[in-house]
Amino acid sequence: MVTRDDVARRAGTSPAVVSYVLNNGPRPVAPATRARVEAAMAELGYRPNLVAKALRSARSNTIGLVVPDSAESFFTELVHAVERAAHAEGVLVLLGNSGFSRAQEHRYAQTLAGMQVDGLLLVQAEVAEPGPPLDLSRSGVPVVYLNHRAPRGAAAPSVVLANQRGGRRAADHLLAHGYRRIGCLTGDARSGPVADRARGCAAALRRAGIEPTAVLRTGLDRHSTRAQVRDWLAGPDRPEAIMATADGLAVDVLSVAQELGLRVPGDLAVTGFGATAAAAHTWPPLSTAGHPLEDVGRAAVATLDAVRRDGAAVPDRVLDVELVLRRSCGCG
Repeated sequence: MVTRDDVARRAGTSPAVVSYVLNNGPRPVAPATRARVEAAMAELGYRPNLVAKALRSARSNTIGLVVPDSAESFFTELVHAVERAAHAEGVLVLLGNSGFSRAQEHRYAQTLAGMQVDGLLLVQAEVAEPGPPLDLSRSGVPVVYLNHRAPRGAAAPSVVLANQRGGRRAADHLLAHGYRRIGCLTGDARSGPVADRARGCAAALRRAGIEPTAVLRTGLDRHSTRAQVRDWLAGPDRPEAIMATADGLAVDVLSVAQELGLRVPGDLAVTGFGATAAAAHTWPPLSTAGHPLEDVGRAAVATLDAVRRDGAAVPDRVLDVELVLRRSCGCG
């Protein structure tokens, strides 16, 4: 097996200098010397022992990330954004899918903490049954709640969107188009980001003198959601505009509208929430609200690093929400 001493001999330098190159310090290395060391490592096929390095530094250079379902477009893009932000810091991401199960979410979090990751990003499942709170206080692993505020009593910061404000902005935009019968398509959880977006929509409607009675709450089964949306749009009380609290729900509305022969936005205006890349590729292109997920990923990794350095006193990060206006709402 190729060793650090072998690399040093090939590069004509000391093993300590090889270590400085591998660890980017603690002492500087001249560019020409660094180039010789890197060339020697490539020629010999040297691979550093990451386990030994972690033991020496008390860092694993890995973080855990738990999401409800990485197959859903919003979480897919969020995972990739976190991975890119972590990679830029020389950190690997270990991913777990909770399947919208609170018990599975806790199992993944506890398992990753037991592996002594440097920190854990937890995207809580937005489910109707909150379940017992997660307690990782004895693990010594820093935790940041991502996309969902930390539960009451949890000594951990959050990185979230300004969801209520975003819901108000989306509804205000539909009102500005002249729509009055505005429906809200949302989940059945009473707390969390999707619920906050629905509250923001309701607040905007009440401010306009409209009682927000057209609300459809759905569960996690996409098949049953589509059936509910179909009944809603085929019924006599069909709204003339729908603010969906997630892009995935809005895509379901667009699909069902096409099945029923409804023109979007002629017969029905639609907005989503999440600002996913997929929203630009629906037909018609979907208007949505959100924040660039690349920024969200960077904020999550930076906040986790701050907690690791400074403890749980790190404040929450609330990222503003902007509208991305396309044809589905009547723009464009």
